[in-house]
Amino acid sequence: MKSIQSRIQDRSAALLVILSFISLAISYATSILIARTLGPVGFESYAVAIATLTLLSTLSESGVGKLSIQMLPVYEASKKWNLTAGFWRFSIRLVLLVSCAMVLMILLGDLSQQRENEDHAILIAALFLPAAALAGMAIDFVMAIRAPIQGATIARLVVPLTTLTLMMLGIQFINSFSATWAVGCFGMGSLVGLILAMIAYRKHSPPDALTANPEFDRGFWIRECLTFLTLATLVSWIFRSSVIALDLLSITPEDVASFAAAAETGGLILLLSKSTDKYFQPYLAVFIERHAWSEGDAMRKRRFIWVGAVCVVFLMVILLAGRSILGLYGDSFVSGYPALVLISIGCCFWSLFSLAPAYLKFSGLNRLVLGVTASSALGMITLTLLLGSWLGTTGAGLAFCIVLTTTSLTFLWLARVHFLVQTRTSELSNHGTAKHR
Repeated sequence: MKSIQSRIQDRSAALLVILSFISLAISYATSILIARTLGPVGFESYAVAIATLTLLSTLSESGVGKLSIQMLPVYEASKKWNLTAGFWRFSIRLVLLVSCAMVLMILLGDLSQQRENEDHAILIAALFLPAAALAGMAIDFVMAIRAPIQGATIARLVVPLTTLTLMMLGIQFINSFSATWAVGCFGMGSLVGLILAMIAYRKHSPPDALTANPEFDRGFWIRECLTFLTLATLVSWIFRSSVIALDLLSITPEDVASFAAAAETGGLILLLSKSTDKYFQPYLAVFIERHAWSEGDAMRKRRFIWVGAVCVVFLMVILLAGRSILGLYGDSFVSGYPALVLISIGCCFWSLFSLAPAYLKFSGLNRLVLGVTASSALGMITLTLLLGSWLGTTGAGLAFCIVLTTTSLTFLWLARVHFLVQTRTSELSNHGTAKHR
């Protein structure tokens, strides 16, 4: 029979799947609304600005959100409330410092160019950078203290629903609604998410963590944050660089827009893996700390069943109805169907095995994880430029599929080898202890 903890994890995973599906619908409706309102050229400007904002917010977050998922469960298990309080303050200050510095550099660069009739979508994205970075960090903190449903509700329901609502109001009441206004609505959604995540963190944190005198371990935190920052930046680059790379090639804005729509649609399944990963990773950190290998393996299998079933359904929908789905953006977007299928396959592979690099990272194999990820980021931009110039959007989709599939399987193999070594070592150690007794 399943343990109580297993049943709780299954129910939470089911709720996360439901929230992810709702988020898929909202995000997709938003993309369709913007594409049909702005047209291919305007949608291209919006997509590039959002891709840029995502990359910059990942840099601004400085890795503290990802580090919180590893460290806060361990601090909580060992009752280190002073370090918990210190890490919260350290994180806010670091993210604010880095994000404001980036905003200042972008503003100075924009003013120095002094171009007329410029599309300011990227500039508006930069202005909302601190809010987006702090929102991502705060939501990770909520997930780290094992309040996954609250964190996922904010990230997957409240933020995209706020964005969609603001865009609908803007289209209705603003005559000159443009990509700049759309990016502003996206930024306001992040601001709402930040406020709610801050409230949720204070509500669900242990009282001792809120009242403890802050203790700082800045040297260790900064080193680990740099590792997570590098990793998160490389991963974000893997998923966002294709649109930016195609924008650099001699490809029409309509083709770039069709690929952006395909990437947006095929990448929807990633919302599921992100939600479930942030739920399971705090448990994974504690299992590794305690060397509870059998419990960790059982958790991995439960996650694989949930995510695998959803990925199969998702691929079936893409294969059977992909052209009709892209047609919702507009007739010119249907040409991105081959890229959509390839992107979806790659994203499903990544979703299935996305817990593997986290396992390796939490086990201290930082250089190995960074090396594989850096190689993948370089491979993505190189293959996209080569295949994109040769086969257009289909070539970019093929590059996406090859890189994500290869990277996912590599991480799976490395994690499996390391896990088998650790379990074997643990068995020999236990056997030796029992024999000694």
